[in-house]
Amino acid sequence: MRSAVLQGLVNVSGCVLMLVAAHVALAQQTNSQGTNPSTAASDNLAEIVVTAQKRTERLQDTPVSITALSAQDLARNGVETAQDLPSVVSGLVWSNQGAWVEPNLRGVSTNVSAVGAASPIAIYLDGVYQPMQAGTIADLPDVSQIEVLKGPQGTLFGRNATGGAIAINTLDPSFTPTGKFSLSAGDYDGSKQSGHYSISSFLAGPLVDDTLAGSFSAYYDRTDGYLTNDVGGGRGGEINSAVFRGKLLWKISDAVKVLTTFYYEHRDDQAAEAGFPQGGITTASFYPPSVVPTQPWHYAFDGPTPTANLDSRGANIKATVDLDAGTLTSITAYQNYNVLVVDDGHAAYSPGCIAAFDCIAGIIRTPDQAYSQEFDFASKQMGMFRYVAGVFGLDNDVQEQDVYNSASLYIDNTSIRSISYAAFAEGTADLTDKFSVVAGLRVNKDILRAFGSYSGAPEERYADKSWTSTTPRVSLIYKINPVVNTYFTYSQGFKAGVVSGQSTTAPPANPEKIYAYEVGVKAAQENYSLNVAAFYYDYRDLQVEVFDDQTLATEPLNAARAEIVGLDIDGTVKLTDGFRMRLDTTYLPTAKYKSFPNAVVYLSPLSATGLVTDSNYNATGSRMLVTPVWTGTLSGTYTKEFAAGVFEGTASVYHSASYRWEYTGTVNTGAYNLLNGQLSFTPAANSLKYTLYGKNLTNKAYVQGALPTSFAHEVIFAPPREVGVRLDYSF
Repeated sequence: MRSAVLQGLVNVSGCVLMLVAAHVALAQQTNSQGTNPSTAASDNLAEIVVTAQKRTERLQDTPVSITALSAQDLARNGVETAQDLPSVVSGLVWSNQGAWVEPNLRGVSTNVSAVGAASPIAIYLDGVYQPMQAGTIADLPDVSQIEVLKGPQGTLFGRNATGGAIAINTLDPSFTPTGKFSLSAGDYDGSKQSGHYSISSFLAGPLVDDTLAGSFSAYYDRTDGYLTNDVGGGRGGEINSAVFRGKLLWKISDAVKVLTTFYYEHRDDQAAEAGFPQGGITTASFYPPSVVPTQPWHYAFDGPTPTANLDSRGANIKATVDLDAGTLTSITAYQNYNVLVVDDGHAAYSPGCIAAFDCIAGIIRTPDQAYSQEFDFASKQMGMFRYVAGVFGLDNDVQEQDVYNSASLYIDNTSIRSISYAAFAEGTADLTDKFSVVAGLRVNKDILRAFGSYSGAPEERYADKSWTSTTPRVSLIYKINPVVNTYFTYSQGFKAGVVSGQSTTAPPANPEKIYAYEVGVKAAQENYSLNVAAFYYDYRDLQVEVFDDQTLATEPLNAARAEIVGLDIDGTVKLTDGFRMRLDTTYLPTAKYKSFPNAVVYLSPLSATGLVTDSNYNATGSRMLVTPVWTGTLSGTYTKEFAAGVFEGTASVYHSASYRWEYTGTVNTGAYNLLNGQLSFTPAANSLKYTLYGKNLTNKAYVQGALPTSFAHEVIFAPPREVGVRLDYSF
């Protein structure tokens, strides 16, 4: 079996080598015509700049698969929230388990939604690691750039970057007065017609000439509700969201700068927990008079309304000091979250089932606060050598309080503290003009302590564990010519152990590890770019979550082993001065559990007490969860300047193959296509911009989140078609 997989990787690598050869020829032909990337225009595709290795450098020079998206890229493609990112980042599935965010990148993900269990796709906001899964980075109102790094980031990036990292950078203050305002109004075409309105603003400018600058952004978004509550037929799914962010930039000298950020975010989402029983599977159907939804964007609920409510606030200070030898950076951060979830596990309305304790309805509260500190030093070029080194620390304290069936069933209170320390270093040696070697190492110490009580029992310590990990990375880079780079990277990733936030009897799940091999080519000129990577992952001790229908608690455990083989292609070409096309696709022919003999599944027949639980289902050889074989986007943008102004149109088609949410495949997302587009006009006479946009224009109902249990095959549908208009003003 291993030889077949390795043969597949060899075949994929052969495709990469053929693409290298083709682009070497194209680059030589282009160079003979006198094109010089260093003198290209501002939209030169060869000059995209990233900070993936904690220093500013060209995307083409980094031995990492990266999707870099500017604010303009996001606006053109209608990316307004994190769940829109898959439409511009292939291989990424942004799944939700209610309020808990569980991104999947190249098959690496988790379905563990326990408090303190962070995603294996590390998320950073303005350089600050985000440890909380619930509601993390829902809205993207004032983004300057997003970088999605694929593959383990086990050396330079902080905690739990087993499968990659998503770095989100927001707009900073400037000493030149700038501002932008946006107002939009749209209409959702769900089971109810629903208005969708948003307003956002950003202002920046000097407060003290050449010494102190400030910025402030504000955002409010409202959805009336595109769902139908089948209990009475009324409207449901209302969403209200607000984000406020303020920044102060103190320029102490040309070499010393201090950037202070304060933010507040509130989101009240009544669609995230409005579950639907896929295939009609719910114990509620055995307790008439129950109400069981049968159509997309319909729900029924035992309670006033399903709720995912998030309050998040925090502050951070980023200080940079430019020295003769390099740049020293300090990032100090405080984050505070309060999450309230009102949910039921049976995706239907059935007071009789609740009374019989064969259905559950719960209220979950999870206050969380985290402190982090990071110091980085990025050296300047010292002959043939440069390096980045630093230390990182995190102290994350989170509680969970669960009340089910109005406390008549059970109540639990837990407190989980995660402490993480790390030291890291990575150096690059340019051995020749064409050949470079990158080597890095990160040493982590993770400590996990958990206290709690279950169903009225005395509080007890039920976890006190620590783990040490060492994760290396080695890259070999060969520049065929100034246009084409090739690389090979070996890296490791580590995700700290986790423990249940509900059950005080469940043991912690051990850390998971990944061993990754990647070979790639990056080619770019002013008018085209092409990034191709073939990769193989050996993925061990996967953390998975199961629902114990005896304790009514979710518990983490370790699956044995998995392997992933894949290919990424991301290419952009400017066919004319005004027309460009982009193809971004990820192909994962192999993403399977190599050994998983004790998976937990819920099987037919369904009865009044639920599905049959099989705790020894052999999932060995089956497809990994939430991992489509193929994802990709084909998009095109046409820009034309007239005397009256500038016209621009963008259209995209996103495709996802089907994927499963549990091991037998009975809960799944079918293959689907999304058609998105927008038309805009900017008059020459002013700074206004008028836009007509459309998302999911074919009104495809597809599942974006699921929580299969013995009570129900509960799923959540993505938003329906939306068509709207937007007015932008900037100066």
